[in-house]
Amino acid sequence: MKIGLALGAGAARGWTHLGIIEALENLGIQIDVVSGCSIGAYVGAAYASGNLTQLKDWAFDLTEWEVLRLLGIGFTRSGLASGEQVFKRLADDFSVTTFEEMQRPFAIPATDLYSGREIIFQSGPVVDAVRASCSIPALFAPVQFENRWLVDGAVVNPVPVNLCRLMGADFVIAVNLSADFRPEMIDKNITAHENAQRKTDEKLEKQQSIFRNWFSPDPNDNQQTPPGIMSVMSNSLDIMQARVTRSRLAGDPPDILIEPNLRDVGILEFEKAEELYAVGKEAVERLEKQILYQLSYLNG
Repeated sequence: MKIGLALGAGAARGWTHLGIIEALENLGIQIDVVSGCSIGAYVGAAYASGNLTQLKDWAFDLTEWEVLRLLGIGFTRSGLASGEQVFKRLADDFSVTTFEEMQRPFAIPATDLYSGREIIFQSGPVVDAVRASCSIPALFAPVQFENRWLVDGAVVNPVPVNLCRLMGADFVIAVNLSADFRPEMIDKNITAHENAQRKTDEKLEKQQSIFRNWFSPDPNDNQQTPPGIMSVMSNSLDIMQARVTRSRLAGDPPDILIEPNLRDVGILEFEKAEELYAVGKEAVERLEKQILYQLSYLNG
């Protein structure tokens, strides 16, 4: 039986994947094929290359200021950050050069900005594909590929279960990082979501004073504080992603769905890797009996 692991999108929340993968391996589960979208593509590339431990060590050492430096915050024509250093680090230390060199089959979705089609990467240069899948609209600029402009794979396929099936997986474990943004969950956790958004605005405000008028309200304004532009963008994407995920998973459900509790984590809080790693491990431990039972049943 071939087991697939589909790692979902979610920006900084994706460090949860580090704990999930380690916890699955601790249960003796051998992952045969991997798919990943956005941050799931970043983590998945390191995992499929055999360098997950190196990525985890690096992520654990990140500080808030280091995150801002790596993101390269600065207004450009198509995005608010360059991300150059983030992807350079992936190329230099965490990923092999091509998909063909990976230790296990790996696939990544991205989105054609103009046609809306899902573009699937399974061969050729890895880092270019990861960068395309990670191109969160408005945060990172689109990536040009074969006369197409590509953006975040989460626009069309946040949790790429179908790609694991495409690579021959008989049993798919999927990780959904946007479960807390389903309508019924948002109603219960409005305050937590507002706090997470505010932290994103405050993080960007620290970077450059030129952004303060864009990302934060006027401090002399006594009216109710409106969200900053990053909060508007990130929460809108979270809501959209949650709905797309729900639709895609209904049409192609995984055998096991892991949904960590991430309602209070901002999309740029990459310095919380150690905390998110623990959340990921706990999410797997919560489902341990179900996972092992289903696998043992299928194995006879």
